[in-house]
Amino acid sequence: MLGSEGFLTLTIKMRVRPEPECEEKLVDLLKRYRDTLNYSVKKIIEKRATSLSKAHALLYRELKEAFYLPSRIAMDCYREALSIAKSWLSNPNKGTMPRAKKRRG
Repeated sequence: MLGSEGFLTLTIKMRVRPEPECEEKLVDLLKRYRDTLNYSVKKIIEKRATSLSKAHALLYRELKEAFYLPSRIAMDCYREALSIAKSWLSNPNKGTMPRAKKRRG
């Protein structure tokens, strides 16, 4: 039967060293992503936007325009934020609101 083949997804963890001329841009993108992730988690929790469509409507344009994230990264960010927010909201023993911390060192 055509179309009945499944897909196999493989996730790997690896270290990479960016080219020196790209390193500063990459670090800047990662810092913006962290700040955007914290902002998105907070906004999703405040607005109780716990569906993907609500999170998209609430955040996508703002993440692209205010935080200057590329489209794919903006979508990944609000999806990760939604996952974090849903997990925190469903936890009966809530602590402080989840937050991505600054890197030490």
